[in-house]
Amino acid sequence: MAAEGDSSLKKKVEGEFSEQSVNVGKLVKTLIKSFLRADSDYGAITDIRADINRIYDTVVRYIEEEKIDVYALKLDDRILLSKTGVNFEDVYKVMKERSELQIKKDMIEIWDDPEHRILHLIVVPVRKHFPIEYSTAKEKMGLIKKISLMTWSVLPP
Repeated sequence: MAAEGDSSLKKKVEGEFSEQSVNVGKLVKTLIKSFLRADSDYGAITDIRADINRIYDTVVRYIEEEKIDVYALKLDDRILLSKTGVNFEDVYKVMKERSELQIKKDMIEIWDDPEHRILHLIVVPVRKHFPIEYSTAKEKMGLIKKISLMTWSVLPP
């Protein structure tokens, strides 16, 4: 497993766990703590060579137990992480100016920034933003379809 989003974070975390067999809970705890120390509000856990559902459940359980203001999203073979930044409204405003609304459903919005090939997933009630890069129009449409078909809910605090 590796953390992405901030290249220095990725190098640091990979260095700490270079091909060692480690406890999944300990690894998830370390990845999330490293993510919280990073300057970026966004991250991803990738290169998962284990059951993604087990890893995702461990991530969510750790976030809930520690009462961390981070939202985790399982998307294919990766887990995306998003902090609630104090500048969410500013980011949302700029994103709306530069992107086109693709879908608004239930509690989510998906905006497309075609110039940078980024889909912006907004989970409105919890003020979470997930920037998701894509390479082709086909990949973009697949991501939009997959995300729009997901079931969305906010757990009580």
